[in-house]
Amino acid sequence: MKASPFQMTIGQPFPGILPLSVELDQVLADFNGQSLTLNQLLVRTAARGPYGFIILLSLPFMIPISLPGVSNLFGVIIVYLAWRLCLGFPPKLPSQFGDRNVQSGLFARALRAGVRVLRWVERWVRPRHSQWIRTRAGRMMGASGLALGGIMLALPLPPTIPLSNFIPAVAIVVLAASMMEEDGWVIWLGYLTTLASAAYLSVMIALHLEFFRYLLRSAIQWCAS
Repeated sequence: MKASPFQMTIGQPFPGILPLSVELDQVLADFNGQSLTLNQLLVRTAARGPYGFIILLSLPFMIPISLPGVSNLFGVIIVYLAWRLCLGFPPKLPSQFGDRNVQSGLFARALRAGVRVLRWVERWVRPRHSQWIRTRAGRMMGASGLALGGIMLALPLPPTIPLSNFIPAVAIVVLAASMMEEDGWVIWLGYLTTLASAAYLSVMIALHLEFFRYLLRSAIQWCAS
């Protein structure tokens, strides 16, 4: 059975591959005015498409304001894609979301804006010291980090936690960009920001739980007095 383009790239270099921003521009031009689904976008952008797509899902949260509901959905999608990447499956979304037309309205404009952001990211991230990233173990480590970032983004956290979407989104973008361009230096920054995000949210969740326990004890004592 012939291997998929995604499976063929595991453990192999990407000779002469175009920047993802260029690939996305070509896809949007080819489908101009026609139906284009998220699954088609993933297929057309080949092996690095999932990482660029994950970056696009994270872009709305690159502002220090919580977006409840949206972050939960996009976080779940990131976890799902990371799980498929970790197992070596071709990237594909469930039909309920992956078969939606994205060549219209606000999402299409956001997609084009995301291409401009990708161009900026590609200026700083480039292939270097990438031999170990190309191994299956390296891909699984990166996919696991993305899954952790997606879980943090999907958590139903209260809006009282500052930067609850921004910090995980930064970690996801740095890690996905380094995996996308096979940057063996920047990927360590991605791991560091992912762990720092997990530590920050853990501390904030613990503080909030302790505060609510304090309020509950105070209310019980007040009712008993």
